[in-house]
Amino acid sequence: MAFETERKKYVREPFKYYEIEVNGTTYKICENVGPIPAGLDAIPLVKSASKRPPRVSLEGGIGLRASISVGFNEGLDYRYFGTESAPVRFWINWRARNVGYQGGRISEFSGYIVNGAYSLANFERRDYIIESFSHNASGASITGKDTLKMITGDRAKAPRKSEGILSADLSISATTFNLIPTGIGNSKYPASGWIRLGDEVVSFTRAADAFTIVRAQYNTLADEHGINDLAQLCLYYSANISDILYNLYTVYAGVPTAQINKAQWDDEVNLNLPGLYETLITEPFGVDTLAKELCDSAPHFQYYDERVNSIVLYAIKAPPNILQCYTAEANLLEFSSNIKDEPEMRVSTVIIRFGQRDPTKKLDDSSNYKQAQVRITPLSIVKYGGVEKYRIINSRWISNGNRAAAIRVAARIGRRFEEMPRSINYNLDPRDADVWTGQSMAINSDLTLRNSAPYDRFCMPVQVFSVGESKDYQYQALEHTYGAALPEDEDSDDPNYRPVYISGQTIRIEDGTGNPQTLREAYDAVWPDLLAAYNVVFIFDLSAVAGSDSTTEYSVVTSSGNQFSVLTDPILIDVRGLIAGKGGIGANVNGTGTAGGPAILLRDNIRLSNTGVIGGGGGGGNWVQDIDSKASGGGGAGFQNGTAGTGEVGSVSTTSAEDGSNRSGGAGGIARGSSGGEPSQANGGAGGNLGAAGQFSGGAAGAAITLNGYTITYINTGTILGTVS
Repeated sequence: MAFETERKKYVREPFKYYEIEVNGTTYKICENVGPIPAGLDAIPLVKSASKRPPRVSLEGGIGLRASISVGFNEGLDYRYFGTESAPVRFWINWRARNVGYQGGRISEFSGYIVNGAYSLANFERRDYIIESFSHNASGASITGKDTLKMITGDRAKAPRKSEGILSADLSISATTFNLIPTGIGNSKYPASGWIRLGDEVVSFTRAADAFTIVRAQYNTLADEHGINDLAQLCLYYSANISDILYNLYTVYAGVPTAQINKAQWDDEVNLNLPGLYETLITEPFGVDTLAKELCDSAPHFQYYDERVNSIVLYAIKAPPNILQCYTAEANLLEFSSNIKDEPEMRVSTVIIRFGQRDPTKKLDDSSNYKQAQVRITPLSIVKYGGVEKYRIINSRWISNGNRAAAIRVAARIGRRFEEMPRSINYNLDPRDADVWTGQSMAINSDLTLRNSAPYDRFCMPVQVFSVGESKDYQYQALEHTYGAALPEDEDSDDPNYRPVYISGQTIRIEDGTGNPQTLREAYDAVWPDLLAAYNVVFIFDLSAVAGSDSTTEYSVVTSSGNQFSVLTDPILIDVRGLIAGKGGIGANVNGTGTAGGPAILLRDNIRLSNTGVIGGGGGGGNWVQDIDSKASGGGGAGFQNGTAGTGEVGSVSTTSAEDGSNRSGGAGGIARGSSGGEPSQANGGAGGNLGAAGQFSGGAAGAAITLNGYTITYINTGTILGTVS
């Protein structure tokens, strides 16, 4: 590029000019020099100019937007207004003809004149949105902001404010309503989706203005609603970060697609922030607010790169393995450096709340989340005098089934900021200014000493968060540390690692709305694709109790049939908690104990690491009779637990049989009697423990694993109770 060639020369002739584009007309205005460089057709009215570069928020977020302010002299003009023989004042006439200037473009072209001639190839273009204009008799001033100005809450909200209202009162049990004004359904609402009425969310299908609804969705409560109540259309997302942001920016904020580097976003997200994020937004929020939430929930920062005139996205991550090192002796301009500790940026403890219960409640309501991921770096606490520093994120974007995302957030933030970073300012000559905002480099000066032995001067990795431009380039950067992984980080930096976490009690791996899922369906809910190189792992964590509500249905089914066959390595099922079939029912008196249910059905080859327990449901215990005393059987072990039989008969006393527990069968009933003076005692059969039949020829045990023609590669066999066949 010609501009880069000229920038690196020791002798340069810098020059700037500006373009203003409003209402389809482009005005070129340059510095007041004489003569105007050959080849440039511009009016020499520029008096002064100042810029504020973007300032990146390296903790995650949008940061400070770039801005520009250009002062102009007033002057006579005939190129745009007036005639050559009768020129008129430029700015007075420009304002009169461009009342709607806000949203127009002002661009700075900064570069170099070569041999007295202008060439566009020797210039960089920086675009801004015109924000304000002022003028007087002697001149004018225009200020502009970068494109991210378009996403601010005073300009862009998602979802948009709805306009439909109820045509009549809606009772608590009603399942239909009509909206007014007439025609609003077809013009403003899709064929199906979700609507918020007061604090209730309903799903709907629609025909014209008539809506059929399902009440009390997303853990909200059905309520009465009155005539003229607003029917706010909700906004649902289940997509990766790149696609969500692109939709918010282009559809709801009107950001031109040309000013979004979508390919760069996709590459960065796929490599560093993979996975799906899901939420239902039930009222209008500023697009900038939602974008900031996403920066927290998928740790990254964004800024408008003026060099390429597009919004770029960078994940919070480790610095590159190889960094260009700039030294005080060879690169840093003399007396330009200073360094400062940033104690407020240190983080020792990260808490991520996720799995939002009710999307109508405030984001900071900690009771509105089903789960939390806590990451503590003990060394960071000890090293800094026992002082803990917290970062708490309440995420509407991380669903209950997506613990992988919560782990990644906690790991990235915890590792990036466990050390108290140092900020450093320094200046570079333009010929050395190859590294830009958001990127990493290394600085070596007498100010950059190690924080540990041998406490020597070294090439300190830094991440640039702002670059100012004048005669020299003014850099502001932050020390780029990245701590060691903790065991709970679970390989979250590996782009091919695709974990799915199952936590707590779950019936047939339910999806959060009560619907059972195969492991493949659970995978598809949190990951957008499946490639051969991926390491797909299903982690049943220590809290997991995975079971079934039927003795004829498996607790865990891998897929609908060989759906993981694309993988080079089979899926890994990592059991740290419990997978159990449903327990069999204990026999009632004169009845029969039923069989326990099966635990795992393979429809794919798997790898198995079992440090917990896998067990078929225990069979229900049989009933027992002794003379005229009769006792029922206990329920089999499993989840759900097998229930006990009933109907004890004893003339002296009876003790009811017991339900099974997650791992142990319930005791049989006891009945004591006396017939003709002869005592009797019946002890009902106990329900079977996991993998065992009920006593006294009770129900059979369910299978632990049904191979179904597929194979298991054992990493840890652990405790398996019941057949594997």
